[in-house]
Amino acid sequence: MGTRFQLASIIGSIAFIVLIGIGFIVILTVPELSRNPVYPMIWAVVISAIITPVAGWVIASKIIKVR
Repeated sequence: MGTRFQLASIIGSIAFIVLIGIGFIVILTVPELSRNPVYPMIWAVVISAIITPVAGWVIASKIIKVR
């Protein structure tokens, strides 16, 4: 359980940083979104915060099963 949680935390943290970076780049380069970027950026953070822990846990579970 501990190893899976640690691996999921690392994977989730990396995925969060990547998703936020991609989201901010998209928001700032799309003209319609870049006029008022605060709300789309908040949504990008919220969605990333929900998705990345789940994705990290699933990926960590599959990595541990393969071992």
